[in-house]
Amino acid sequence: MTNDRYRILVVSNISGMGKGGVPVFNQHLTEALARHHDVTLFTADPDTVAHQGARMVSTPHPPEGVDARDWITQQAGVDPRAHGLPDPQDRPFDMIIGHSRFSGPAATEIRDRWYPDARVAHFLHTSPERLPGFKYPDDPERAQAKAARDSSIEREVMGRADVVVGVGPLLTTEAERLSAAGRHVPDAHQLIPGVKVEELVRRGQHEGRLNLLVMGRTDDPLKGVDDALRAVKKLNAAGVDVHLTVRGADPEKLDRITKAASRLGGEGNVTVKPFTKDANELKNDIIGADAVIMPSKHEGFGLVATEAAGHGVPVLVNQDSGAAQFLSDPSRIDPKIGLPCVVPEPDNPKHRPAAWGKAMQELKADLPQRRENAKELREALKAYSWDHASQGLVEATMKSTPLPQKGQDGPAAQQQAQQRVTSVQGPNGTLLTSGEPKQRAAPAAVGPQSALARAANLTSPGARPAAAQANAPGAGRQGPGPAAAARRFQPPPTQPGPGRSPGR
Repeated sequence: MTNDRYRILVVSNISGMGKGGVPVFNQHLTEALARHHDVTLFTADPDTVAHQGARMVSTPHPPEGVDARDWITQQAGVDPRAHGLPDPQDRPFDMIIGHSRFSGPAATEIRDRWYPDARVAHFLHTSPERLPGFKYPDDPERAQAKAARDSSIEREVMGRADVVVGVGPLLTTEAERLSAAGRHVPDAHQLIPGVKVEELVRRGQHEGRLNLLVMGRTDDPLKGVDDALRAVKKLNAAGVDVHLTVRGADPEKLDRITKAASRLGGEGNVTVKPFTKDANELKNDIIGADAVIMPSKHEGFGLVATEAAGHGVPVLVNQDSGAAQFLSDPSRIDPKIGLPCVVPEPDNPKHRPAAWGKAMQELKADLPQRRENAKELREALKAYSWDHASQGLVEATMKSTPLPQKGQDGPAAQQQAQQRVTSVQGPNGTLLTSGEPKQRAAPAAVGPQSALARAANLTSPGARPAAAQANAPGAGRQGPGPAAAARRFQPPPTQPGPGRSPGR
């Protein structure tokens, strides 16, 4: 990693373990960034547990009935010094991070209003247009209204960001699509969530029952737990001994949920455990399972899959997920160990239990080999740590095509606004970039490419297409010159640049 050290503000309405996917993601990312940069975390929860290495700053508690995401957006307009954030006159931040519609509006508002020299990286964690349809399958009007509202928020924030960041390949494609129609087209970056490679789980010879683990609520149609339960019931009826443990039930409804799960999965075939924030309990669930499954109907990425794989535990993931796209990418993962992890999505949703039953049965029959595959996958995932993810993110953001500055409304600024550089986090945090102008420029001559670069039609670092080079920081704007631009990371300008107007 470069020796350059940046000042980073992470804005997350809530953050920490046991609070949901995005808060957990944010804590991992914040702590990884803090190992190499000066990081401040700004939340709407004064009780947030310390994130190692980061300075903790918060709004007051939200008023009763006010959601944390709305509260932190409201508070973005308050002088940041009132919350303990630094004086804007000191130009204290080089980079600001926001998460989807949850804290993205606050992050861009804080930058525009108070810290105009900083660059904004806006994360997309879910598909705002697709997700509501899975969440509310029996209420299409509600799903459509939510999709329209959420996608509108994402597009507005993306138009004010310097780079949009997709969590995995599926969401990067979605982020590029959502942000493509605005007056400003931000750069795009694909981040692979970090994997903590744990001590390898060692097993004896397997005989008898196949023990599977799924994490998710049975009452959330998106998670597909009901399909997995139906698959288990059908397999046991056919003489295939499979047991499913479901972790994530509402503790106050545990008895009722257990009875409902047993009806779907068959008496004695299912164990339901309550939701827990205890990391050790979750770890024991994973290492105690023969395999971890993720039968979600749609998943932006799916951290549980790579978390299990980090232990060397076999996984099965749904095809419509970022994790499946990652595991299916032959330039990242050997197909012989990645493809067996992916369960094809049937054309007819009613056939999902059959598809998952087939995948479970094949896993059971081939379990010794799947365990060997899982060992190899665990080794491959060492190239995708949280440190690697943070390294690629910082590099992509600090090299991003800058927003048109205040007063730059002419043809040159409009052309700049329609340029896009797309980057992908490769193994070990390497950054692979490609110019994506609306009128594609002729590709520059490049040398030998890595397999990942060839597969993604990207170039390796140091061989960026002309369009990307023309829009690198320092090109056509106040800031470091060509010598500094050639460095792997660039320091921020040492002189104040033109400010951005809050209402752009």
